[in-house]
Amino acid sequence: MQTTKRAKIIMLAVLFVFTFFFSNDFGLIDVEKTSIITAIAIDKEGEDYIATAQIAVPEATDTNTENQKAQISGKGSTIGAAIKDFGDTSGWFPKLSFCNLILIGNGFEQENVIKVLDYFAKTLRVQDSAMVAMTEKKASEILELASPLDNISSFALQKILLKTTGFDRDIANTDIKSFCSGHYSQSASAYMPLIKIIPSSIGQSSDEQGNETGSSSSETGKDTGSSGGSGSGEQKKDDYLFDAKTTVLFKNGFKVGELNEDMTLTFNSLTSKFKGTTIPFDNVETYPNQKTNYLITVMRASPRVELVADVSNLTLKINLEVYCKVSDHSADGSNEALAENKPLPKPLIERAEQFFLENVNGIVQKCKQTECDVLKIKEKLYRFNHKQYSRYKDNYLSIMNTEISVTVTGQK
Repeated sequence: MQTTKRAKIIMLAVLFVFTFFFSNDFGLIDVEKTSIITAIAIDKEGEDYIATAQIAVPEATDTNTENQKAQISGKGSTIGAAIKDFGDTSGWFPKLSFCNLILIGNGFEQENVIKVLDYFAKTLRVQDSAMVAMTEKKASEILELASPLDNISSFALQKILLKTTGFDRDIANTDIKSFCSGHYSQSASAYMPLIKIIPSSIGQSSDEQGNETGSSSSETGKDTGSSGGSGSGEQKKDDYLFDAKTTVLFKNGFKVGELNEDMTLTFNSLTSKFKGTTIPFDNVETYPNQKTNYLITVMRASPRVELVADVSNLTLKINLEVYCKVSDHSADGSNEALAENKPLPKPLIERAEQFFLENVNGIVQKCKQTECDVLKIKEKLYRFNHKQYSRYKDNYLSIMNTEISVTVTGQK
């Protein structure tokens, strides 16, 4: 009796599993009909949106282990329609679950970018942690480029946007959730990195760089097949690197300004983990008539940003304490920078404090000029000074006073 009951339970369990399995849509999980999208570039052409998807195409063989890439584009009056269009025209169902990067082209500098990001924020097909960035050129052009370190440009971009511990915190990266949270917050302010293209000579052969009279077919660039010639006739392949150290500021979805590289670095010291970041300081006069180049590493950064409000004054107080060490220098003689308990020279401390002080003040002034509240000052006014919120909410940036204090210390 017990055996029969157990057999029925097992059969019901198997039937339950098979019901879910066979009810799935095999048209969507068929590998041959599904495109795994790694990045999407959005451009504007007239009144239409152009969505370009980069697809990772695995083609590993005995002689080739690289992943090839492919781009497909679609056009539509909305972002969703443009994405649906390249699915309809290619016959591949666009799988967005693995899309980790959204690029917005330079055509949106005068338009509201939230019209683009709203679709990705509300659809369940794209994860909220997908990175967003603006490009200095057409976004689709970025996807077409090749990097010397990765054939798929979106993978190369993700490596510099999502730096792990030990790399410099010199990029103010953001994702869909963070950008939309800032946009829909009380300050209506957000930011994202700006992608710039850097030409690279890496990957060019020595014949391409210096041999202008190779024995192969120099006019056609094709290999003649002869053995023993001085050049193989290999075609030149342009490789590019990417720079994302500039930060674009947005107010109500519109671009209103930028933070340069130094301001971006300082902004990260106020808002994110800054440990391990290196900063160069050149021509530091540590001794009379002797200038030395230094590289310091930040061991710890302790920022404190608070807002004090009363009936007569509104003051933003920023205190930044930076503890760092000398990692390298160009002074003659033995490199004492690598020894333990090497104190920072006083002129170097002064240069570092001046660097942070000028850039913190520059960020505050940029916020006032553009009305982009990336320091979340209005949020502090609402949460911690709510009694004065109605008094200052409309003009808090223009009338706000600032008190900035920077302290740089080293090993003693």
